[in-house]
Amino acid sequence: MREADIVTAATMTSEPLIRGDWLQPGQHIDLIGAYRPDMREADDVALQRATLFVDSRDTTIPHIGELMIPIESGAISAADVVADFYDIDAVRRRSAEEITLFKNGGGAHLDLMVARHIQELCG
Repeated sequence: MREADIVTAATMTSEPLIRGDWLQPGQHIDLIGAYRPDMREADDVALQRATLFVDSRDTTIPHIGELMIPIESGAISAADVVADFYDIDAVRRRSAEEITLFKNGGGAHLDLMVARHIQELCG
């Protein structure tokens, strides 16, 4: 994991598998599993070290353990989530050394958004 540019997790774990101490400058962490309130793929240190993005604040922050648990414990705050897909202009890397983390909460509405965007691009 220390040598990867992009790390993706798509698991059903309730115990974090990705440790913040393992992260390297410039990595991107993509969390697409662990969708229930009791599930997590990354530990508090990973969330603290990374710039956080989500697909939708409304469907992730109050509903998914990846964010709910560390917010409730005070490890991070909801304000640490920099942007979601509804604020797409803010979704960008600020430096080559920045660690970014994206949490996908899922939902068919997002599949529709992506499909519509691709359709518009492709005509």
